[in-house]
Amino acid sequence: MILELFKGKNEIANINLLALRAGYKALDEKHKLESLEDNKIIINGNQALALGAIAAGCKFYCGYPMTPFTSILSYLAKKSNEMGIMVEQAEDELAALNMALGASYAGVRAMTGSSGGGIALMVESLSLAGIVELPVVLVNAQRAGPATGMATRTEQSDLRFVIHAGHGEFPRMVIALRSPEDAFYQTARAFNIADKYRIPVILLTDLYLADYTQTIEPFDFQRIKINRYIDDSCGGEAFKPYKLTENGISPRIIPGQIPGKVVLVDSHEHDEFGHITEDSELRVKMMDKRMKKLEGLREEVEEPWQIGDKEPENLIVCWGSTYGAVREVVERCNEEGISMGALIFGDIWPFPKEKLISLGKLTNKIIDVEQNKTAQLDSLIREETPYKSNHKILKYDGRPFSGDELYERIKEEVLK
Repeated sequence: MILELFKGKNEIANINLLALRAGYKALDEKHKLESLEDNKIIINGNQALALGAIAAGCKFYCGYPMTPFTSILSYLAKKSNEMGIMVEQAEDELAALNMALGASYAGVRAMTGSSGGGIALMVESLSLAGIVELPVVLVNAQRAGPATGMATRTEQSDLRFVIHAGHGEFPRMVIALRSPEDAFYQTARAFNIADKYRIPVILLTDLYLADYTQTIEPFDFQRIKINRYIDDSCGGEAFKPYKLTENGISPRIIPGQIPGKVVLVDSHEHDEFGHITEDSELRVKMMDKRMKKLEGLREEVEEPWQIGDKEPENLIVCWGSTYGAVREVVERCNEEGISMGALIFGDIWPFPKEKLISLGKLTNKIIDVEQNKTAQLDSLIREETPYKSNHKILKYDGRPFSGDELYERIKEEVLK
């Protein structure tokens, strides 16, 4: 194989043959491979995300191939017969979200997704999910944009986009995945939140997290609880799919679940039954009802992970897949006697702010670490808290942060 691969390049071929033989000989003479009784698994982010969906009871998955989202589609397709999941390659991204909404309306847990440009095509139907209040989980596997950008490179530049995507105003939740293990548990959690509040939940991953592999402990499926929030108590009254309630969450049934109960959906503004309306007072009531869900979601969001010093003089803020490099930096700084801590955001919208507000009173420097040009997390911090970062460590060349690179930049730009 080596001779064939380097045909016509005898010098290179011979060097590789020497290396191959030396390695084989060293293994044979000095080192013996031992089998370890170890039940750890090796997995990447997209595989973990897909397994989280399986654990949550996802029964319909569709999408159109787009790097780095595609491997979720292909992984679930391989598992579809074994796990009883309908997997469909749609003709385009807009069709994919519409199909997922149809499956959700029919009563099954549904997920779809894409990468930047594909998510942009789904925006119209994202608004449809908002007004007909259908739960769905949407994955955005980020890559370097805009447009095609660098299709096989990583970035964190879609944060503000997915928080505000869609015409009109409607609630949604945005969760950034931080590691393969986090991807598994947060994906399963996303389905429960989507069902409970009847909203779209958007999972943000990126090419780096999607593709890198990590050795971890097996997932604990006992931690996964499936709560569908399907109502069966509507009795003899006419069913109101958009009933005005104190918390904004209307009861949900599956079409055909209760004989004689009709579940209307319409993309227009509607009354409690789903009939089209342009009544001004009713419009205000329905809008307030939907947006009231944000109050419950704010109680639902999880505060960011905190690592390093409990009361740090220097505080790194980051989100998603930068977690690994940031953790390495914090550990190295602490070993050197430098007071350093970090908040790694997973839940992004609604924005959790209690820990940041608490630590902001104690720290001298807030260091924003992101893989985008415009410091999108920092802009949220400025909107939602009294604080802003003192320093920004940004990277947008399509390559992920390494621990060494981030450590050197913080030492040179912040701790000099």
